Amino acid sequence: MKKIALLLAASLLVLSFLTLNITPAQAHKEVEYGDVRLEVGWVNEPPLVDQINGVFLQATRVSNDQPINNALAQMDISVKKGAQTKSLNFQPQEEAGVYAAEILPTQHGQYIVVLNGTIAGQAVGGQVEIEDAEDTVRIEFPPSSASGGLSGEVAEQLQSVIADLAAQVDGANTVAEEAKTAAQNSTQSATEQKVASDRAYLFSMIGVGIGVAGIAIGAMALSRKSKI
Repeated sequence: MKKIALLLAASLLVLSFLTLNITPAQAHKEVEYGDVRLEVGWVNEPPLVDQINGVFLQATRVSNDQPINNALAQMDISVKKGAQTKSLNFQPQEEAGVYAAEILPTQHGQYIVVLNGTIAGQAVGGQVEIEDAEDTVRIEFPPSSASGGLSGEVAEQLQSVIADLAAQVDGANTVAEEAKTAAQNSTQSATEQKVASDRAYLFSMIGVGIGVAGIAIGAMALSRKSKI
């Protein structure tokens, strides 16, 4: 009896495992605004970096589960990754109430869909976090030569370091240009001061010459008077 029970338990465990692997988990998120229900997620799951994908959106009424046609006519929807935002261009799909916007995720991690507008007269606004985009390294075989075996995280860190170095180089160039300009201004100021000094010296010499000439003329006049 114990052997039969153990065999039955093992069989149930295997069946449950197979069931879990046969049925893929959907990572779409549902949000409700009044009588409007929105289902948001990726078109292809799991989303992979550098693989063409799309943002999926389905609009239905909460009261009767009926699709809402032309639901996004007055909606402004964008996707956000970190501090960067991109507007999405949704196109209606064959199934009523279903829309998709093509996108190529270029970085792994979390993506957020930003909703703003009205659907069927209902105000809609907020953010929906969709499934994280994954790096293709974990499923690549053999590893692509382009990636060089680096993970997306390491690549991002290298890009950050390169960006910091570029910023430092730009800053050094700016300081060098400012120093060059200051030196040029200093040289120009010194030249102008020398010209002014030369002019003052010339004028002083002219003044001295005029003074000497005046004295000579006065002396000659006095000499003539004494002779008379």
